[in-house]
Amino acid sequence: MSRPDIGPQSFDGGPLIPVVTYVLTIAVLSALALVSTGGSPPPLLGIGWGVFLVALAVGAFRVEGIDPRSVVPSGRSFGVAFAAVAAFWALYNAVSYGLALGGVPGFSAGASRVVAHPLLYLAAFGSSLLFTAIPEELLFRGYLQGSVASLVGERGRRATAVGIGVAAVLFALFHLPRWFLMSGHGVGTDLAVRLLGLLAAGLAYGLVYALSGNLWLVALFHATMNQRPLLATVHTEGLIHVLLPFAEYAAFVAAAFALCRLTGTEGPLVGRPGLSPSSSDD
Repeated sequence: MSRPDIGPQSFDGGPLIPVVTYVLTIAVLSALALVSTGGSPPPLLGIGWGVFLVALAVGAFRVEGIDPRSVVPSGRSFGVAFAAVAAFWALYNAVSYGLALGGVPGFSAGASRVVAHPLLYLAAFGSSLLFTAIPEELLFRGYLQGSVASLVGERGRRATAVGIGVAAVLFALFHLPRWFLMSGHGVGTDLAVRLLGLLAAGLAYGLVYALSGNLWLVALFHATMNQRPLLATVHTEGLIHVLLPFAEYAAFVAAAFALCRLTGTEGPLVGRPGLSPSSSDD
C-alpha cells in the first residue's frame, strides 16, 4: 500500500502558518454556520465549504514549500483502502446485527432505512467522502498533524504522537461552531460526550494515518463512520452511547495496523519514520 513522505522534517515554516490556517478555518466555518439554518448548510454551500478546505490545505502546503501531491497516495492504493474499509464495514454490520439478535440494549435487528433507498445511501456516502472526509483529512491529518509534529523539533514516534494528539484536539474543537451556531445546543453533558467522541475519532484517524500514511484509508473510514449500519438500527443511550464510539475506533485502528503489517507498510509508529515515495511499492 503506497504511502507518501509524511515525516515531520518536511514542514519547516514555523508555527505561524498552521495557526493562521486553523484560525481561518474556524472563522469561515463560524460565518457559514451563522448563515445556515436547520442544523446543516444547503448542499451548494456544503460543496463550497469542502472546496474551501481543500484550497486552504493546498495553500498551506504551498506556503510551507511542499508539493501537496506528495501527501496524496497513488490511485492504486485507493483500491486497497476501499477494499479494506469495505471489509471492515461488512464486519461492523455483522457484529451490530449479532448484538441485535442477542438482545443487547440499543441494538434492534432489521434493515435500517438506508437499505430501502440504496441510491440515496450511495449519494450520501459519495458526498460525505468528497466534500467532508477528504477535505477534513487533508487539512487535519495531511497538513496540521505533520506540521505540529515538526514543531516538536525531533524526528520519531514522540513527534508523531504529539502531532496526532494536537490535531485530534483541534479536530474536536473544529466542530464547536456547528454545535453552538447551527444546531443551537448549549454547554452541558451532551457537549462533553460529543467532544469525547470527536476526540476519539481524531485520535483514531491520526493513528491510522501515522500507521499507513494513506489519506484514502483515513478518508474512506471517516466517510463510512458518518453513515448508519445497514443491517441493524442502533439507538444507544447512557454509558453505551459513550463507550460505543471508542470501541468502533479502536477496532478500526487494530484493523489498520493488521493491514499495514500484511502489506508491509511502515509508518512512523510501525517502522522507520518518514519513508520517501521512492521507497514505497508503486
